[in-house]
Amino acid sequence: MIELPDDCRLAFCVGVGGVGKTTFAAALALREALRGRSVLVLTADPARRLADALGIYGLRDTPSDIPLPSHAPGGELHAAMLETKASADEIIRHAANDAGRAQRVLDNRIYQAFSNTLARSHAYAAMERVHDAVHDSRYDLVVVDTPPAQSSIEILDAPARLVSFLDQRVVRWFLQASDDSPGLRGGAMAQRLLRAVAGASLVSALTEFLTEMAFLREGFAERAREVRDLMRSSSARFVLVSSADTVGIEAAKSVAAEIASRDLELAHVVFNRAFVPEVGRAAHAPVTYPDSLAALAPKLEQMRAILTQEEQQKRSNMVAFCREQEVPAWSLPEATRPLADSSALAAWIDQGRQVEPFA
Repeated sequence: MIELPDDCRLAFCVGVGGVGKTTFAAALALREALRGRSVLVLTADPARRLADALGIYGLRDTPSDIPLPSHAPGGELHAAMLETKASADEIIRHAANDAGRAQRVLDNRIYQAFSNTLARSHAYAAMERVHDAVHDSRYDLVVVDTPPAQSSIEILDAPARLVSFLDQRVVRWFLQASDDSPGLRGGAMAQRLLRAVAGASLVSALTEFLTEMAFLREGFAERAREVRDLMRSSSARFVLVSSADTVGIEAAKSVAAEIASRDLELAHVVFNRAFVPEVGRAAHAPVTYPDSLAALAPKLEQMRAILTQEEQQKRSNMVAFCREQEVPAWSLPEATRPLADSSALAAWIDQGRQVEPFA
């Protein structure tokens, strides 16, 4: 099954929702831990499925230690679920380099609403956590379970987008506006209108927030460059998780195009629920049914034929995708039992098969 190189420090699992991306991220992290590495798997998906996949309760922002099967050769597995507010606060503390300035932002009511409620603040917070985790000497590898499709792309763009926002002319125009400056009189008028509509205290809080954030711009810009360089380095891998049906293949093409448009390299594709092991074994040999099922034999044979045909179509879809994208791929089976502990995850991922596009 897929194995990351030893110099890989960061693996992003990307893809649309509902394809088992979180389960695969947990299994990939487990597999690397079983190789003897210290691994942190971090989920930025608000749906909170990682805890279920690992069979633990109450996953939080602070990493939890995950028990490994008894045959593990000294590796470690840790897991954490991103809490937007806690991680967003760390962005401010790191960028400020000044406790007083950081605290003014943290106490600002505009910031508090921003860090708790705006969807994109989740993306900023996620990349902050990723940056810190990769530079944490406790971990050899960080596996990131991104939110579905568009949100996962927002995570990749988040650091640069925040810097771009602080550079926008409208922000400077709003902050520098005064009644005595003819060139910026429109900004002053906008401020007066906002005071009339929303109240002076809200406008004051907004102005204070934007002012402090503007001072923090250089800190954000530096971290944005570091994250960008990291994602484009040989230490990072992007793994696309998809289903193998026609709809899933089209979605996978879209995500792959988004990755390529950012000058990032897709390292692997994993097709989940691509086959049923029992069907593949039975397709090449006659099946004998017991007398108690003799009356159902025609229907059972029909079902077997349908499943075999579906599997062949999925195989064709995967081969075509690999040839088009020129990327190594693996297929994973339908899980035959709930994957809710490390032993079940390890057994499931060990059934993975490499897709041979030219076989």
